[in-house]
Amino acid sequence: MRRGPGPEGSRRRIGWRKGGCFLPLLLLLLVAGIGSGRAAGDAPPSGITPSRTLRVGVTEEPPFAERDSLGEWRGFAVDLWREIAGDLGLGYRFVELPVDPSASLRALKEGRVDLVALGIAVTPGQAREISYSYPYYPSALAVAFRSERASTAWAIVHFLLSREFAYVMGGLLLATFVAGLLLWLVERKENPEHFGGKTIHGIGSAFWWAAVTMTTIGYGDKVPRTPKGRAIALVWMFVGVVLVSFFTAWVTAAVAVEKVNNRSLQGRNLEELRLGCVRGGMGEKFLGGEKIHARSFPSARECLAALAAGKIDAAVMREPALRYLVRTAYAGEIVVVPRPLERIDYAFALPRGSPLLGPINEEIIRRIGQLSSRVRQSF
Repeated sequence: MRRGPGPEGSRRRIGWRKGGCFLPLLLLLLVAGIGSGRAAGDAPPSGITPSRTLRVGVTEEPPFAERDSLGEWRGFAVDLWREIAGDLGLGYRFVELPVDPSASLRALKEGRVDLVALGIAVTPGQAREISYSYPYYPSALAVAFRSERASTAWAIVHFLLSREFAYVMGGLLLATFVAGLLLWLVERKENPEHFGGKTIHGIGSAFWWAAVTMTTIGYGDKVPRTPKGRAIALVWMFVGVVLVSFFTAWVTAAVAVEKVNNRSLQGRNLEELRLGCVRGGMGEKFLGGEKIHARSFPSARECLAALAAGKIDAAVMREPALRYLVRTAYAGEIVVVPRPLERIDYAFALPRGSPLLGPINEEIIRRIGQLSSRVRQSF
């Protein structure tokens, strides 16, 4: 007959069983806690599905977005989005959209893209239908003119055809006519050999004398003989020297200014110029609101090509794209003048109520200091 275990043996056996159940459970909970803590640290922000691939709309709009020689998307806005998506752990693919500025916002409203990552201008009207991120670049509309620095001949021709030159020439001819008329009145009877004959002939001879005297040529074929005539001639000689000196200095200075910066165009109001802008862009909307006529082009490159060819006098466009294209394709041919027309803030565009808005804003604000230096390098 076998003896059952004593009280002490029973306690040891029961304790082992309790310990055997508790220890694996403790290890399991510890491993689960560590695993859940790592997952929580790597998870994307609340409301964003990590497995979903976002559709990010882009279009050719340098310097914000453009394809490089390998076909990869590069640019200020694209590179900024890549950094933000990497920090947030977001998967995405680029969706190319038409160049038309309104096409990007239309694709966003229709749900064909989840975000537009390029130079979207913040406007009150669009803010009622879509959401904007925190602005990452403040800018404005700007005006570009042809540079006449390398064309002296064109500067001279443009000046000679100006209204100001016509007014000055008219004044000189009038002064010459008056001097000749006075001389004819006192010389026609006593000096008929030089200023006599029919009235038209006499006045014509006196006008000829006044012109050659003012220019200091003095052929000597027509000369006054009376004391009054010689007094008029003496006064006219001094006046003529002053007028010719003034006229020469004025023409030289005016042509120099015209050659350097095409001031005759830059000094005018927009209403007086043949303007160009991008179809559907901010420039067209601004000019339309001001009731100023402008010729629209499908793209910024075509607008600047028309400006360089002389088909328009000036181009009104977004300052970043304008400065970038002038620097890369029209350096020395086109100049951007410091004449901002309307402020424009650039931001990413998202659908209303997108869960991406809050995390993206935090990332942009965290990079504000870096973005200012990047802007100076890119634009």
